[in-house]
Amino acid sequence: MSNTILLPFQPDSMTPAQLAAVSYLARYSGHTHGLYAYQLRRWFGWCETNRLDPLEGIQRAHVELYIRHLGESGLRPSSINTMLHGVRGFFRFAHIDGLIPSDPAVYARLPKVHQDESRTQGLDRLELIRFLQVAQTITVHHGALAYLLGINPCAPPKPRRCGSRTTARRSADTGSCTWLAKAANPPPCR
Repeated sequence: MSNTILLPFQPDSMTPAQLAAVSYLARYSGHTHGLYAYQLRRWFGWCETNRLDPLEGIQRAHVELYIRHLGESGLRPSSINTMLHGVRGFFRFAHIDGLIPSDPAVYARLPKVHQDESRTQGLDRLELIRFLQVAQTITVHHGALAYLLGINPCAPPKPRRCGSRTTARRSADTGSCTWLAKAANPPPCR
Protein backbone atom coordinates (compact mmCIF):
# COMPACT_ATOMS: atom_id res chain seq x y z
CA MET A 1 0.00 0.00 0.00
CA SER A 2 1.34 3.40 -0.94
CA ASN A 3 1.51 6.25 1.55
CA THR A 4 0.77 8.80 -1.20
CA ILE A 5 -2.27 10.95 -0.51
CA LEU A 6 -4.42 11.52 -3.58
CA LEU A 7 -6.12 14.88 -3.69
CA PRO A 8 -8.98 15.79 -6.00
CA PHE A 9 -7.78 16.87 -9.43
CA GLN A 10 -8.28 20.64 -9.54
CA PRO A 11 -6.69 22.02 -12.73
CA ASP A 12 -8.05 25.53 -12.10
CA SER A 13 -5.90 25.93 -8.98
CA MET A 14 -2.74 24.43 -10.51
CA THR A 15 0.15 26.20 -12.19
CA PRO A 16 1.02 25.14 -15.76
CA ALA A 17 4.11 23.35 -14.38
CA GLN A 18 2.04 21.39 -11.84
CA LEU A 19 -0.51 20.51 -14.51
CA ALA A 20 2.29 19.31 -16.82
CA ALA A 21 3.76 17.22 -13.99
CA VAL A 22 0.40 15.60 -13.20
CA SER A 23 -0.14 14.96 -16.90
CA TYR A 24 3.32 13.40 -17.25
CA LEU A 25 3.06 11.25 -14.11
CA ALA A 26 -0.39 9.94 -15.09
CA ARG A 27 1.24 7.57 -17.60
CA TYR A 28 3.16 5.70 -14.89
CA SER A 29 2.26 3.55 -11.91
CA GLY A 30 3.96 1.70 -9.08
CA HIS A 31 7.65 2.20 -8.42
CA THR A 32 8.23 4.14 -11.65
CA HIS A 33 5.53 6.63 -10.71
CA GLY A 34 7.02 7.04 -7.23
CA LEU A 35 10.56 7.47 -8.59
CA TYR A 36 9.57 10.04 -11.22
CA ALA A 37 7.40 11.94 -8.72
CA TYR A 38 10.39 12.13 -6.35
CA GLN A 39 12.66 13.32 -9.17
CA LEU A 40 10.18 16.03 -10.15
CA ARG A 41 9.77 17.13 -6.51
CA ARG A 42 13.54 17.63 -6.34
CA TRP A 43 13.48 19.58 -9.63
CA PHE A 44 10.58 21.74 -8.46
CA GLY A 45 12.34 22.35 -5.13
CA TRP A 46 15.57 23.39 -6.85
CA CYS A 47 13.61 25.73 -9.13
CA GLU A 48 11.80 27.26 -6.15
CA THR A 49 15.10 27.82 -4.34
CA ASN A 50 16.49 29.57 -7.42
CA ARG A 51 13.25 31.52 -8.08
CA LEU A 52 12.56 29.79 -11.41
CA ASP A 53 9.32 28.50 -12.83
CA PRO A 54 9.88 24.72 -13.22
CA LEU A 55 8.46 24.71 -16.76
CA GLU A 56 8.22 28.09 -18.43
CA GLY A 57 11.36 30.03 -19.30
CA ILE A 58 13.70 27.12 -18.50
CA GLN A 59 16.74 26.92 -20.75
CA ARG A 60 19.36 24.25 -21.27
CA ALA A 61 21.73 26.19 -18.99
CA HIS A 62 19.25 25.87 -16.10
CA VAL A 63 19.10 22.11 -16.54
CA GLU A 64 22.91 21.93 -16.63
CA LEU A 65 23.12 24.01 -13.45
CA TYR A 66 20.73 21.54 -11.84
CA ILE A 67 22.97 18.69 -13.00
CA ARG A 68 25.94 20.46 -11.41
CA HIS A 69 23.91 20.96 -8.21
CA LEU A 70 23.16 17.21 -8.07
CA GLY A 71 26.86 16.45 -8.51
CA GLU A 72 27.85 18.89 -5.77
CA SER A 73 25.28 17.32 -3.44
CA GLY A 74 27.29 14.09 -3.56
CA LEU A 75 25.49 12.02 -6.18
CA ARG A 76 27.57 9.79 -8.43
CA PRO A 77 27.33 10.30 -12.21
CA SER A 78 25.12 7.23 -12.66
CA SER A 79 22.74 8.49 -9.97
CA ILE A 80 22.62 11.93 -11.60
CA ASN A 81 21.67 10.31 -14.92
CA THR A 82 18.94 8.33 -13.17
CA MET A 83 17.73 11.45 -11.35
CA LEU A 84 17.25 13.20 -14.68
CA HIS A 85 15.04 10.51 -16.26
CA GLY A 86 11.90 12.01 -14.76
CA VAL A 87 12.95 15.61 -15.44
CA ARG A 88 13.86 14.93 -19.06
CA GLY A 89 10.60 13.05 -19.63
CA PHE A 90 8.69 15.91 -18.03
CA PHE A 91 10.14 18.39 -20.53
CA ARG A 92 9.83 15.99 -23.48
CA PHE A 93 6.09 15.53 -22.90
CA ALA A 94 5.52 19.19 -22.09
CA HIS A 95 7.03 19.98 -25.50
CA ILE A 96 4.97 17.26 -27.22
CA ASP A 97 1.81 18.60 -25.54
CA GLY A 98 2.62 22.12 -26.78
CA LEU A 99 3.14 23.64 -23.33
CA ILE A 100 6.68 24.82 -24.15
CA PRO A 101 8.15 25.77 -27.55
CA SER A 102 11.24 23.53 -27.19
CA ASP A 103 12.66 20.90 -24.86
CA PRO A 104 15.44 22.50 -22.78
CA ALA A 105 16.71 19.16 -21.42
CA VAL A 106 17.21 17.38 -24.73
CA TYR A 107 20.75 18.76 -25.26
CA ALA A 108 21.75 19.11 -21.62
CA ARG A 109 25.08 17.42 -21.07
CA LEU A 110 24.85 14.45 -18.74
CA PRO A 111 27.89 13.34 -16.74
CA LYS A 112 29.92 10.50 -18.20
CA VAL A 113 29.48 7.20 -16.46
CA HIS A 114 32.70 5.24 -16.56
CA GLN A 115 32.15 1.54 -16.81
CA ASP A 116 34.51 -0.50 -14.69
CA GLU A 117 35.61 -3.22 -17.09
CA SER A 118 37.03 -5.27 -14.23
CA ARG A 119 33.46 -5.72 -12.94
CA THR A 120 32.03 -6.76 -16.32
CA GLN A 121 31.07 -10.42 -16.27
CA GLY A 122 30.70 -12.55 -19.35
CA LEU A 123 31.30 -11.91 -23.01
CA ASP A 124 29.87 -9.12 -25.07
CA ARG A 125 27.95 -9.99 -28.24
CA LEU A 126 30.96 -9.89 -30.58
CA GLU A 127 33.13 -11.93 -28.22
CA LEU A 128 30.40 -14.57 -27.94
CA ILE A 129 30.02 -14.78 -31.72
CA ARG A 130 33.76 -15.28 -32.15
CA PHE A 131 33.81 -17.87 -29.33
CA LEU A 132 31.02 -19.85 -31.07
CA GLN A 133 32.78 -19.64 -34.45
CA VAL A 134 36.05 -20.97 -33.07
CA ALA A 135 34.30 -23.77 -31.16
CA GLN A 136 32.47 -24.87 -34.35
CA THR A 137 35.80 -25.22 -36.16
CA ILE A 138 37.08 -27.74 -33.59
CA THR A 139 34.20 -30.26 -33.49
CA VAL A 140 30.43 -30.26 -33.49
CA HIS A 141 30.51 -31.24 -29.81
CA HIS A 142 32.67 -28.23 -28.95
CA GLY A 143 30.23 -26.02 -30.86
CA ALA A 144 27.26 -27.46 -28.97
CA LEU A 145 28.99 -27.03 -25.62
CA ALA A 146 29.99 -23.46 -26.49
CA TYR A 147 26.39 -22.70 -27.46
CA LEU A 148 25.11 -24.05 -24.14
CA LEU A 149 27.70 -22.03 -22.25
CA GLY A 150 26.75 -18.93 -24.23
CA ILE A 151 23.01 -19.10 -23.56
CA ASN A 152 23.25 -20.10 -19.90
CA PRO A 153 24.66 -17.77 -17.27
CA CYS A 154 27.77 -19.11 -15.59
CA ALA A 155 27.67 -18.54 -11.86
CA PRO A 156 28.79 -20.63 -8.94
CA PRO A 157 25.99 -22.64 -7.38
CA LYS A 158 24.39 -21.32 -4.24
CA PRO A 159 25.56 -23.04 -1.05
CA ARG A 160 23.20 -25.79 0.05
CA ARG A 161 22.60 -26.21 3.76
CA CYS A 162 22.35 -29.62 5.35
CA GLY A 163 21.78 -28.96 9.01
CA SER A 164 24.83 -26.96 10.04
CA ARG A 165 26.96 -28.00 7.05
CA THR A 166 27.14 -26.30 3.69
CA THR A 167 28.55 -27.39 0.34
CA ALA A 168 30.72 -24.27 0.14
CA ARG A 169 33.88 -24.24 2.20
CA ARG A 170 36.07 -21.19 2.74
CA SER A 171 39.83 -21.68 2.75
CA ALA A 172 41.36 -20.25 5.93
CA ASP A 173 44.66 -19.26 4.34
CA THR A 174 43.49 -17.64 1.08
CA GLY A 175 39.92 -16.70 1.90
CA SER A 176 38.79 -18.17 -1.41
CA CYS A 177 35.65 -20.22 -1.66
CA THR A 178 35.76 -23.81 -2.92
CA TRP A 179 32.59 -25.31 -4.36
CA LEU A 180 32.08 -29.04 -3.90
CA ALA A 181 30.59 -31.02 -6.76
CA LYS A 182 27.21 -32.57 -6.01
CA ALA A 183 26.98 -36.33 -6.39
CA ALA A 184 24.29 -37.80 -8.65
CA ASN A 185 22.62 -39.36 -5.58
CA PRO A 186 23.79 -37.28 -2.62
CA PRO A 187 23.62 -38.91 0.79
CA PRO A 188 20.72 -37.71 2.93
CA CYS A 189 21.38 -34.83 5.26
CA ARG A 190 21.48 -35.80 8.92
